[in-house]
Amino acid sequence: MRVTVEGVGDVDVDPGTALAKILDAVRAPAAVWCGGTRLDAGHAAGRSPLVHAALLTTSPGLPSQQPLGPHLEVVAGPDAGGLVAVGRDTLVVGRDGTGVGFAFDDPAMSARHFAVDGAGRARDLGSTNGTTLVRRGRPRRVGRWPRALRDGDVLLAGGSVLRWRATGRAAAEPAGKAEYSDAPTRSAPPSRPGLAWLGGVGGTAGGLALAASTGRWQLAAVALAMPAAMGVAALVAGRRNRAAREGPPNDGLVDLAGLPLPIAIRGEAEAARAAARAVALARGALPGKLEEPWMRWLERALAPGAIVLLDRSSAAPSDAATVLDVDRATVEIHGRAGPWRPALVSATAADAAGRRLASSREPDLPASVRWADLRAAAPTRAPGEGPRRLLAALGTSGTGTVTLDLDRDGPHVLVAGTTGSGKSILLETLVAALAHAHGPQDLGVGLIDLKGGAGLAALRDLPHARGLLTDLAPTHARRALLGIAHELRSRKGALAERGLTSWAQWEARGREADRAPARLVVVVDEFQELGAIDPGFVPELARLAAQGRSLGMHLILATQRPAGAVTPEIRANVSTVIALRTATAGESQDLIGDRSAADLPVGAPGRAIVATAAGRETMQAALPVARPRGAVRIVSEPGPAGVSLATAAAARWEGAPAVEPLWLPPLTSDAEPRAGALGWVDLPEARTRMPLRWDTTAGPCVVVGPRGSGRSSILGAIASTTPQCVALPEDPREAARTLDLAVRHGVALIVDDVERTVAGLDPILRGAEQALEDVARRVPVAVACGPGWGARWSGRAGLRIVLSGLDPIEQTLWGVPPSLTRLAREPGRGVAIGVDGTGECLVTRRERGQDGHGRRLVVPLVCPPDLAPDAVGVVGDAARPLVVTDTPVAVVGPAGPARAEAIAVLSAAGVSCHAVTRLEHGDSTGRVEIVVEPSPAHLATLGLRAFPGLVDAAPPRGRVVVRRGGILEAAQLRSPE
Repeated sequence: MRVTVEGVGDVDVDPGTALAKILDAVRAPAAVWCGGTRLDAGHAAGRSPLVHAALLTTSPGLPSQQPLGPHLEVVAGPDAGGLVAVGRDTLVVGRDGTGVGFAFDDPAMSARHFAVDGAGRARDLGSTNGTTLVRRGRPRRVGRWPRALRDGDVLLAGGSVLRWRATGRAAAEPAGKAEYSDAPTRSAPPSRPGLAWLGGVGGTAGGLALAASTGRWQLAAVALAMPAAMGVAALVAGRRNRAAREGPPNDGLVDLAGLPLPIAIRGEAEAARAAARAVALARGALPGKLEEPWMRWLERALAPGAIVLLDRSSAAPSDAATVLDVDRATVEIHGRAGPWRPALVSATAADAAGRRLASSREPDLPASVRWADLRAAAPTRAPGEGPRRLLAALGTSGTGTVTLDLDRDGPHVLVAGTTGSGKSILLETLVAALAHAHGPQDLGVGLIDLKGGAGLAALRDLPHARGLLTDLAPTHARRALLGIAHELRSRKGALAERGLTSWAQWEARGREADRAPARLVVVVDEFQELGAIDPGFVPELARLAAQGRSLGMHLILATQRPAGAVTPEIRANVSTVIALRTATAGESQDLIGDRSAADLPVGAPGRAIVATAAGRETMQAALPVARPRGAVRIVSEPGPAGVSLATAAAARWEGAPAVEPLWLPPLTSDAEPRAGALGWVDLPEARTRMPLRWDTTAGPCVVVGPRGSGRSSILGAIASTTPQCVALPEDPREAARTLDLAVRHGVALIVDDVERTVAGLDPILRGAEQALEDVARRVPVAVACGPGWGARWSGRAGLRIVLSGLDPIEQTLWGVPPSLTRLAREPGRGVAIGVDGTGECLVTRRERGQDGHGRRLVVPLVCPPDLAPDAVGVVGDAARPLVVTDTPVAVVGPAGPARAEAIAVLSAAGVSCHAVTRLEHGDSTGRVEIVVEPSPAHLATLGLRAFPGLVDAAPPRGRVVVRRGGILEAAQLRSPE
């Protein structure tokens, strides 16, 4: 319950707490008065008058609870909303406030206007404007002699209207439910004075005729007296009925609750606000945007625009159904105006009246409660003991602790409420309470938080947590989706292996050697956003909802907009609805069948209606705090910090075995691959990952991606993990020679930037692309290319790695499933398509060796600075020193600079040589012939067959072909001195 302490503010107090303890806790020892009652130190909270909404002051004040005994209610005038309790002694009512608790502000009321006693006898005290009693619509003047009052009688004193209540607590309803009105409660018969006089005249004439005929004139006197008496009676009845018909005008708070909305109030600013307070009190509802501190005691709020305040000259809005004019004292309803005695409620009177309304309602739920304050908040079931039932203490209601049982009330729960209703806090309490009560071996939790991770972040460190998905990483949604689907399949398979039909049967067997795995609770916050990140998620959850009961799986779905977001397939399997405050009555109707959720108080987040198959109740959801609060809490001050329930749950089950994740986290670049593997392949549909390997016997490896996507790094990883791996050089002559040698040596070949390599090979190796394909049929080949090259390799590739960064259409053409076409762009990340299946992959980057990717079969022909003096250059695939000992040497080629330079280099090394234009015929054994400018065309004119990689299309300076012993080799002569 909540009370107010003068000088401190609002204070939440546990019922039963002694007054002394309350005042000591808030350091206000003198606030011992509650209305006109001085309370003892031991007076317990919850006992009258120290009830909800009570005001504790240091001196007597206005009552904040409807009196038990007789009292006067001020329903109109400047002091409307006030209440005057009448005790045993005579009470004097007037502007001096003697014995009343407050002084009337009505200028038309005398200082001592009238007096009333506890027996209900009122008398005027010689007031200036007099006192009038109105009973059943008939006014009577109250004089100096006491006049007895009846319950519901109205006293008019000056400009004020007061209603007499002979007993208390029965008049706790809003003032609009008055027992009197401007018409009598029973219709009086119409007065007909004309007919009465006509009958009297007829009777008189008959009497005179009878007297004349009989001579008895006394009969004539009787005949004359009877009409006179009838006439007087008719006059009295006419005045009485006319007064009953006319009666007093509409008075103040009376019937304000029944005025149609919207209501426009016209008048001076403060007077208009005072009238708006009257409307709020009459209806017991906050009048839209007009908010004042006392209105916190009202139970509900009117819709925005229900009450409009106007200045004196403003016209009422066209949609206003009612116009209250304070200055003119009129009320206009749908265009028909009538008198109204204004009720001008001050903020002080409104505060007291609001407190009386609050105290007269059923005991309200606390505005906040901690989980640790709930009774039976922590079930003590040890792992493996007794039947497994998922119980969680969730909040408090009028009957005690509200406990949610997912076995009895489930299997699935829908939590709905508008922004600020306390939805995320309720979810945290529910999940953390389940985790506190059940160990990880009994409960696993999958978290899907579509509020950026803020809603369920406190639960991610629970040992029960099997994964957290947020909308900050929407690309991970598919992983969670496939993980849930795998969980469904695996649980079905586990039941089928044991010949069981439900999880309950498995748990009931109680075999320690074959205990049923933990239950799974999947929690989704902001469910309505789920379809936006992955359209396949909602159907998968619908499947879980349909099959979850028999598989030990539960759904807890939270949403702001249940209508349209939660599909009929899911709603059909939801047995429990927790409806927090909804934005509209329609949403409440959709959730629980009426508008109750829309009427939940705005200022009480966590207030909810729990609807299960067993019934419904209103509760205050507990805050997820594991430390109890004190019995007295100042509302404006933060309470003592408490350990969060999630932290307490984690500590309780510290050391429990780790749970298997519901879905694996994404691959990261720091994941070390296994020995001999390129990296990892992620298979979320099987909830596993396997090493990425290239089986060289299954076919070529094709790495497809744009530049900068990590193609070269992947080839480097292949080179470091594949035995006998050789890189194809970039130099066309060396590349052509390597192709030839790779087949001879049976090594694996790596080709980087294959488009450019093939284009460079074409001038010296006709059909280079076909030649590469021919080599790939005989030895393992791994190539890196762009999406537009090598499409015909796709069908016979043993492994395709399609890197991220390509257009989705290009990826699809290379066989990437649509669900994997939008991976995050990162070097080495892509999709592996192999004989073992398809999945996201990440190849670990490795340092590149000096020779690029793997070893070389052909070394570049470059003369090193430390070349031996007796060597004229370098020769052959290994670029070994070219030393000529057999002489003479024939330098073959046309006369020109190239032949002259070759002769000069040979001569400088002491080699005897001579120049010729053609090769000598016959046996070449023992001869050395050096062909200068060895282009393919030149060799053809000399009758030599140029095997691949012997010559360049345009030989560089100093490049020659050496024929020695019938063997041709490419060579590079050193530069002449």
